[in-house]
Amino acid sequence: MVSSPRRRKRLNEDEGSVLLLVMIFTIVVSLVIIPLLSYQQTVLRSNSVLSAKTARLEAVKAGTRIALADPAALYRTCGNAGPTVAVTLAGTTTSGKSVTTRCYFLDYQTAQDSNELRYGLVATQVGSSIPSALTGARYSPANPESASEWRSATTQFSETNRIWLPNLPIHSLDRRSPGGFQMPAGFTTCTVYFPGTYTDAVTLTGPTYFASGIYYFENTLTVQNGASVVVGLGATDGCSTDQDAAFYAVDAPVTHNISGLGGTLIFGKNGRLLVTNTASLGPSLVLNSRYVSAAEADTDTSAGLSIASVNGTPSQSAQDLTWSGSGALSIPYSLVGNVDPVSATSADYTPSNFHAKPSVPSKPTGVVATAYNGAAVVSWSAPSSGGSSITGYRVTSSSGATCTTSGSTACAVTGLANGSAVTFSVVASNVVGDSSASSASSAITPAVSSTALAVPTAPATPTAVAYAGAARVSWTAAATTTAPVTSYRVTSSPGGLACSLSVATSPPPTLRCDLLGLTNGTAYTFTVVATNAAGDSVASAASAAVTPTAGASAIPSTPPVVGALYQPTAVVEIDLANSSSSSILIPGYVSIPQGRLRVNNPSGLDVRMTGGVLAAQFDVTDARATGLQTVPIGFVEAVVQRVFRIESRSSGRESSIAIVQVNQNGAYAVNTWEVQ
Repeated sequence: MVSSPRRRKRLNEDEGSVLLLVMIFTIVVSLVIIPLLSYQQTVLRSNSVLSAKTARLEAVKAGTRIALADPAALYRTCGNAGPTVAVTLAGTTTSGKSVTTRCYFLDYQTAQDSNELRYGLVATQVGSSIPSALTGARYSPANPESASEWRSATTQFSETNRIWLPNLPIHSLDRRSPGGFQMPAGFTTCTVYFPGTYTDAVTLTGPTYFASGIYYFENTLTVQNGASVVVGLGATDGCSTDQDAAFYAVDAPVTHNISGLGGTLIFGKNGRLLVTNTASLGPSLVLNSRYVSAAEADTDTSAGLSIASVNGTPSQSAQDLTWSGSGALSIPYSLVGNVDPVSATSADYTPSNFHAKPSVPSKPTGVVATAYNGAAVVSWSAPSSGGSSITGYRVTSSSGATCTTSGSTACAVTGLANGSAVTFSVVASNVVGDSSASSASSAITPAVSSTALAVPTAPATPTAVAYAGAARVSWTAAATTTAPVTSYRVTSSPGGLACSLSVATSPPPTLRCDLLGLTNGTAYTFTVVATNAAGDSVASAASAAVTPTAGASAIPSTPPVVGALYQPTAVVEIDLANSSSSSILIPGYVSIPQGRLRVNNPSGLDVRMTGGVLAAQFDVTDARATGLQTVPIGFVEAVVQRVFRIESRSSGRESSIAIVQVNQNGAYAVNTWEVQ
């Protein structure tokens, strides 16, 4: 069909309009739609990048938060190595993003200036040394041979450049079971102990919590075999709390005696702390620092005190406030309370039976020599015995000649060359061993023209008392102008029976001698001869005759000499002989001035005692090296706050950098925190 010209014209016009519309749409798409689609793709790509960056930022922030989750551990781990020394902390992965966290030590704050700290290391036994591995301000007496000089530097309270000797707090008389109390089902497995008096031995082997307060032990407290023990509420969490223990422990005592925060352990009678590990199991023991409010006047003396012993001897009267042990220790008897203090025994404490173990004597002093013809008489002052009676002295001349005694402080040296100057030194001995040699005497020169050593004068006429088949003879000391008398010999007549008595002892014995095996019914007289380095005296005049008889009483026995009462057992003993993981933290003061502190740590395990120690004797072996980060036992740690830079970085460029202040007790504050 043939269209009309008008129709063809209309069709041409319609085609032109469509082309125009297509052109307009193309222009619009190119100008509007395509840029919009491109923008959308750009936005989507940007969102993906931003989302990944946000995830990495959250990851690095998480690294910092994890580092701050245990501030007390952070305080110990970061230490004070320095601002350029990185300590790598545990890494983390958050939303698949790996983060590395490091800390750097920047600065520290102390509780006091270093010149305002009290003495934190004090040994009260003469001759006892403080191991060089231990840090802290040490008390050094002006006279190391004095057993009592340290007492003039003591104070009841903690004061600058003084020795803290705190009085004991009042303790509860409630007798407690050595087995403790159990937390009920639904709570963490935990054995709970409450403040009071423990007369039986207590052995801990599992999760254990001591509620805050004062504990008094008269027997051994043993921590062993995987025990995990926290004493008192504080920076370190235990398996229970004061409140949960008091309210929920099965059959918990009505009177729980919980006071303050943290705990104080007091040891009297046979009480002591013993921490041990085995080859497969090691213990953990933490004593949280003791804090007491001013309102708790009966326990305020326990503030800052972790461990204390009751000082004195059980035989002392309540009025006798001083105990001296074998010349080696001079200890004030324990008092209780700060206001109107009373004696320990009147407050139901029993002094500790554990004293420092004996040591060798200190060196003799004041050696003086007097010259004679070919000889010299040497005398000296007795030193401290070291806790065990002195058994003898040995005098040695510079030429090699010697003399010995069984305890007396003078003897004669013979066989010296006339005309040659000579000096003398003295060594003291006890059951432990020999002292160091004394300082040499001034030089003297024996000479032919000098006075010769003379034998003693004859003793005075002796006195005899007869017994059944025996006699006891007594006499007075013979006079001598030169060498001291070393012995006496008593001889009977008839029969010539004899007995000898050495007097070169300290203190000298009573001058008497018992002759046994005499014939009953026979009259006897007795003479006495004195001996010194020059020889024997002439015999004394004979005693009046006495006649032993079968019906007479037996000769009285001589009571044995009772030595000093001590048991050389450590009051605080941490014996980690095996390598199994163990951790001991005692942040408060340890006051055992008549006792012994023993630490055996051959594997260098985690043992920290930062509150200071007052003890008669230190016996410490630790495998760790000394240094800022690895001090084996840091007594009186002046640093109470450290400033760290904590850096957490992701695999990209994101970082979290925080400057934090961390206290020793676990409190912390964030100074700045930049995340980018």
